[in-house]
Amino acid sequence: MTVEYRGPQTLIQAALAAGEDPAAKARSLKALHQSWAEGTRIPEVVRPVVARSWSRAGALEKDIVPLDAMAIRDLRESNEELTSLVGLFKERLLSLATQAGNQLVISDSQGYVLWVLGPSTVRRRSDGIGFVSGARWRESDVGTNGIGAAMAEKVPVQIFGPEHAREEQHSWVCTSAPVLNRATASLVGTITLAGSFRTAHPHSLALVSSVAHEAEAALQAQHSLKMQRLELTNELPDGEFILTDPQGLVAASRGYSVGGHINLPVGLEEGHFWIAGLGAVDARQAAGGWIFTKTQHQLRLEMSSETLRQVIVHSHEGSTQISLSEKHWQIVNMLAKHPLGLGAEQFKSLWPASTPQVTIRAELSRLRAKLPGVIASRPYRLVAPIVRNSGL
Repeated sequence: MTVEYRGPQTLIQAALAAGEDPAAKARSLKALHQSWAEGTRIPEVVRPVVARSWSRAGALEKDIVPLDAMAIRDLRESNEELTSLVGLFKERLLSLATQAGNQLVISDSQGYVLWVLGPSTVRRRSDGIGFVSGARWRESDVGTNGIGAAMAEKVPVQIFGPEHAREEQHSWVCTSAPVLNRATASLVGTITLAGSFRTAHPHSLALVSSVAHEAEAALQAQHSLKMQRLELTNELPDGEFILTDPQGLVAASRGYSVGGHINLPVGLEEGHFWIAGLGAVDARQAAGGWIFTKTQHQLRLEMSSETLRQVIVHSHEGSTQISLSEKHWQIVNMLAKHPLGLGAEQFKSLWPASTPQVTIRAELSRLRAKLPGVIASRPYRLVAPIVRNSGL
């Protein structure tokens, strides 16, 4: 029997119900683990989250070699986001974890354990299985475990007893939740409550999930404040513009339809650029970031050989390769052959006869978003000269 509840995106499943006998549960799982470990066959009754992890990780027996103290310190200092949350994790989890005979483990986005906090009796047991600061606990390192599964699934996970891939972990329960930066959708780290499998309880899963969401909200607040400061400390243009931080997170914009993040070119400098998602822009350094404005600087397009399905956008500062789907490649080919432009109905030959016009227009809109500033509408036409290879 399991207790299930739905998280923001997917089904989150506790390993056993309140009051269920942990020892009996562990015995029932032992046979399932043995069946999988000996023949790589995953029995159908295995919980889906565990079955997926067993399938990804396999029965690994690699040695666990932790980082040294200096490397651990460097990882802590370089991870400002995670370090800023340690106080919150301690306040919300450490006392309860200690009372429940668990330890609190905080790991980074690469799976490195950076803090292990809690009762010394539990910590001594975790030392014996390599669950220590500096160890990396991805699925690819130690097989199925709470940290690795939460990283892979991007949802809170509880791994109980013989659900762990390695037998030395079968006396443990690990309840883990990933912490995400909502602004970038990137993993910041993972929080885990770990202890004897006899301490397993579905409330642990709800608790780490709640604290992870609180941490994500705190990071979101930090991000919003940072973006507000960036906007207030810069004199913004009167016309169309985008203001970003050095990582491409958008603080303010006018006249552009953009999300919260732009992929900036590596080694970006001031000047004329064509940037995927923006089109042709003038890039100017701002206080704490970049300001991008539309430019009239001429672009030149090149269609690569037909097998590559790429358009290369050449600007004054360099070239950008844009991979295209088969359908988008066909559309650009038609536009290249009709410099005066085409109406949406003239692309119908690229689709089955019964395809609705709204579907065709939607695909044209997706292509224009992929090549911003390159394809005009009414009629659809290329706004930059195009070079076509002789093989086309």
